[in-house]
Amino acid sequence: MPRRVLALPLFIFAGLLLPLTGCGGDNLAAPSVAAELAPTQVAAAIALKTPQCPAAPTALQKISSVQSGSRSTAPIGQQVTLRGVVTANFQASNQLHGIFIQQATTVVGARSDGLFIYLPLRSKPVTLGSFVQVSGTIDRSKNREGRSDGQLRLVTSNDVTVCGAGPSITPRNLNLPVADMRQLDALDGMLVRLPQPLTVSDNHDLGYNGELVLSADDRQWQAYNHPLLHDPAAIIDLNQRSRLILANGSTATYPAPLPYLSATDASGTRRVGDTATNVEGILTKSFGVWRLQPTRPPVFNITNARSEVPPVVGGTVRLASMNVLSYFTTLNQRGASSAIELKRQRDKLVATIRALDADAIGLMEIENSSDALQNLVDAINTEIGSTEFAAIDAPVIGSDAIKVAIIYKPARVTPIGAAQSPPSTRSDGGIGVSRPPVAQRFAQRDSGKEFWLVVNHLKSKSRCPTDPASADQDTGQGCWNATRVRQASATARWVATLGARHVQPHIVLLGDFNAYLEEAPIRTLVAGGFEDLLLRLPAAERYSYVFDGRAGALDHIFVDASLRDKVSGVAIWHSNADEPAVLDYHTDNKPDDRYAATPFRASDHDPLLLGLNL
Repeated sequence: MPRRVLALPLFIFAGLLLPLTGCGGDNLAAPSVAAELAPTQVAAAIALKTPQCPAAPTALQKISSVQSGSRSTAPIGQQVTLRGVVTANFQASNQLHGIFIQQATTVVGARSDGLFIYLPLRSKPVTLGSFVQVSGTIDRSKNREGRSDGQLRLVTSNDVTVCGAGPSITPRNLNLPVADMRQLDALDGMLVRLPQPLTVSDNHDLGYNGELVLSADDRQWQAYNHPLLHDPAAIIDLNQRSRLILANGSTATYPAPLPYLSATDASGTRRVGDTATNVEGILTKSFGVWRLQPTRPPVFNITNARSEVPPVVGGTVRLASMNVLSYFTTLNQRGASSAIELKRQRDKLVATIRALDADAIGLMEIENSSDALQNLVDAINTEIGSTEFAAIDAPVIGSDAIKVAIIYKPARVTPIGAAQSPPSTRSDGGIGVSRPPVAQRFAQRDSGKEFWLVVNHLKSKSRCPTDPASADQDTGQGCWNATRVRQASATARWVATLGARHVQPHIVLLGDFNAYLEEAPIRTLVAGGFEDLLLRLPAAERYSYVFDGRAGALDHIFVDASLRDKVSGVAIWHSNADEPAVLDYHTDNKPDDRYAATPFRASDHDPLLLGLNL
């Protein structure tokens, strides 16, 4: 992937050092004017281009002197008067409550020439392009917890003085990735344009604060799941230098209407993988994150359209894997909080399961109770109008609040014997204790050919142990990685005992392994003799989950050696991970509720499909 260096044009002006008093003191002629004039003519050009302002009530300073070039040395608490051209107006009550101003002329350097002016709610409207004077106190915005590391700003209790029309401000070109993140400090608070197409890498917070993550070149990938690069440290660094957040000029939460959704696509979504052009606005930094407050609407292109039906995988037997995002019939636990939410969740899952049309499906995150799975199966059969699916389920299995389970079509496959789980011991990561795998031997009804279906859900990456010496601290592959490695190793050994009972073991392992393609748990299973079928997919398709704007495959399908030449197809149906979370079944904090009883955003994981020719 090519790396482009931030292009910052350099202008050199004659006669730049002027006194900071009197008419327009710190604001020089526009570059297009100053560059054409001899030094003796510069003062006359300034008089023509910069309007008169009244005497400054406090110390008159350049904006670049306030933007000190270092967050730690900004003149917090200082009373100053600034002059500049209004480059963005966010005065509306549901916006940022202020304007951005920028020096009329600048010399490119380490300091920015733009700043946010925080205004009283009842301030007089200020017109874009006006040359203004404003006095107040320099400080930083605070987050909801009161931490002050936000956007540098000038806070005033008075109206802005409009001196007249200012010279035109041309946006700086900003190309991603930048060579060094410190380059962006020189553009903090300034008007910039991103001339390249950008890709939507994250839409998780669209419903919360109306923001998207945009990145250069392509969607961003997890460090152990990149289609081209295999250096985790380099991937992490490149991701950071290649992204910014597209904000919406507001600090409000749960916006209505939701911004940036498609107005031309009937689905009304905005998927990860779509692209944006015409991206222009004010670059800001707060709490360590760079945002762009748009000054014109971006143009979005639907480059990752929904696939209304799952991919075709062929075969005489069709299997699927699906994380159902905490399907709980007990309300106010991990899933639905009301009967309405439960119905909305169930309707989306039913729509997905019907579309998958698999003969057997491994499910993850079913409530560990005696009735949640049957409740879902009954809903599927009711929707179909016949008893098409049955459940293989132990009433309670393991010690976690969630469990894995299997549903199947009795007309297509027949269970052989009882479902199996490993012994309930805590050795090898405790795979038989928390949420143990479930294995079921099936026979295809038409041919009598048999296979094992083993459903897995390894320990998640969240909530690291507090002991800093623990081997399960996050060392780049998420929390509890050592435990997942032990679980993977124990699973491979246990499944081998199942396969040893048969001349043709025909073993399929699928589920949510909470490990990306190149992480140690996956390598452990491959070393145990299993093929990760996701590697048969095109590299750009190898993801089932998007976290923090980075795509990767937590869900996998493995087969043993006896099935490798019997695979007719494998696929990931990208019906969930690329969709905004705000489209899910929840009802709270959705003033602009776009819910639909479709498969899209039925979960946060994409379902997987496998076709076998037995």
